[in-house]
Amino acid sequence: MDEQTVKRFAVFAAAAGLSTWAIDMAATQVGLPSQQAALGISVTASQWILNITLMIIAGLVTVGGALGDRVGRLRIFRLGLLLIMGGAAVTFVGGLMGAFPVILVGRGVEGIGAALFIPASTALLLDVFPPQERGGAQGRMMVISMTVTAFAPTLIGLIIQVVSWPFAYLLTILAAAVALVMVGKVKYEQKKGAVTPFDYLGAVLVFVAVALVTIGIMQAGTSGLTSAPVLLMVGAGLLVGLVLVLVSLRKQFPLIQFRVMKIRSVAVAVFISLMRFLPNVLMGAFVARYVQQVLGLSPTVAGLLLILPVLAQVVVAPIGGRMLDKGGARQPVMLGAALMIGGTVLLAFGFPAQNLWLILIGTIFGGAGFSFMNPVQMAALTDTPLEQRGMLAGIFPLAGNFGTALFVALLTAGLTAFMAAYSAANPGATEAAAQANALGTLAWISAGVTITTLVAALLLKKPAASAALAAPKTPAAPTA
Repeated sequence: MDEQTVKRFAVFAAAAGLSTWAIDMAATQVGLPSQQAALGISVTASQWILNITLMIIAGLVTVGGALGDRVGRLRIFRLGLLLIMGGAAVTFVGGLMGAFPVILVGRGVEGIGAALFIPASTALLLDVFPPQERGGAQGRMMVISMTVTAFAPTLIGLIIQVVSWPFAYLLTILAAAVALVMVGKVKYEQKKGAVTPFDYLGAVLVFVAVALVTIGIMQAGTSGLTSAPVLLMVGAGLLVGLVLVLVSLRKQFPLIQFRVMKIRSVAVAVFISLMRFLPNVLMGAFVARYVQQVLGLSPTVAGLLLILPVLAQVVVAPIGGRMLDKGGARQPVMLGAALMIGGTVLLAFGFPAQNLWLILIGTIFGGAGFSFMNPVQMAALTDTPLEQRGMLAGIFPLAGNFGTALFVALLTAGLTAFMAAYSAANPGATEAAAQANALGTLAWISAGVTITTLVAALLLKKPAASAALAAPKTPAAPTA
C-alpha cells in the first residue's frame, strides 16, 4: 500500500474513532429523558448512565495514551473499538430488558473502550504524517468528526422517537465497525521511544481520585452536598489526589509530570480546559433534557437543536487558529470566555421564561466560545519542552473528561436540590416549572464561575513577551 493511501485511511480512521465517541455521547444525551421514563428512575440515577462512562474515561485516558506508546497505537485503537462495541451491545440488551444495572455495566465497558481509542485516534496522525502535514491532516479529521457530531443527535432523536432509545446504541456499534475497517487499512511501523517503567501506582491513584470525587458529588443529588457520605467521599478523593501529586513528584517517570505546571501557560491551559466544560455540559446534556421534559419537544427536535452549537464550533475553529498565529492565545481565549458567559446569561433568562429562542442563541454563543478557547492548548504545548509534550497532550483529555464528569455530577446535585427547594416554596408548582427555575439558577451560577476563565486568560503571555523570554536561550552566531 502506497504512502498516500496510508495517510488517507489514517485520517478516516482517526475521524471514525472520534465520531464513534460523538455518536455514543449523543445517544446518551438525547436519550436520557426517555431512559429515565422507561426505567422509572430518578434524575440522579439517570445521569449515572452518562456519568459512569465519563468517570471511567477521565480515570483511564492517561493509561490509554501510555499503553499506546508501549504496546502500539494501532493495537490499542482496535482493542478500544472492540470494547466500546461490546459495551454498546450490553447497553442495548439492558435497555430492551429494562435492566438498569445491566445498562450501567455496558456503559462502564464503553468508557474503558473510549479511554483506549480516544488518545490513539489523534496520535495516529502524529505517527503517519510529517510535521509540515499534520495541521492539514488534523483539519480534515476534524471536519469529518465535527460533521458527524453535528448531525448525529438528530438521527438519534429520530430513532428514539420512531423505535426506542436502546436502538440508538446500534449506531455506536456501526460507527466502531467502520472505524475498525478503516484502521485495518493503516499499515506503518510505529517509532517508539526508550522504554520507561510504567507508573502502575499513579494509574491506580488517578482512577481512585476521579471515582471518589465523582461518586461523592453524584451522591449529593440524593443526600445533599453537606451530608456525611458526600463529604467523606469527596474528601477521600481529594486526599488521594494529593497523594498522587506527592508520589508523582518523587518519581523519575510518573504517569503525570506535575512539574510541568510550573510553566504558567500550561497551568492556565489546564485550568481553562477544565473549567470551560461547566457551561458546555449545561448547554449540552441539560438543554437536551430541558427541551424534552420542560418544553415537551420530541427527541428529534432536541437533536436538531444541538446542531447549531456544533456548527458554531466548526465555523469558529479556524478563526481562533488564525488569531493564535497572529497575536497569541490571550485574545481568542478571552473572547471565548466572554461568549460562554454571555451564553449562560441568556440561558439564565431563557430557562425560567421557557423561551426557546434565548436558549438556542445561548447555546450558539456557548459553542463558539468553547471553540475560541481551543488555542490555549496549542500555546501551552508550544511553551513546553519537547520531551514533555506527549505527556501534556494526555493531560488535556484528562482535564476535559474529568471536567465533564465533575460538572455533570455538580449540576445534577444542584438541579435536584434547587428543584426540591422550589417545590417546597411553591407547593402547587409542576415538576417542569421546578426544573426550569432550577436550571435558571444553575445558569447564573455557571456564568459567575466562568468569569474565572476570563480572569485566567489575562495570565497568558503575549507572543512578544514569550519571544523576549526565549531570546537569551538562542546561541549567539559565531563571529569571524
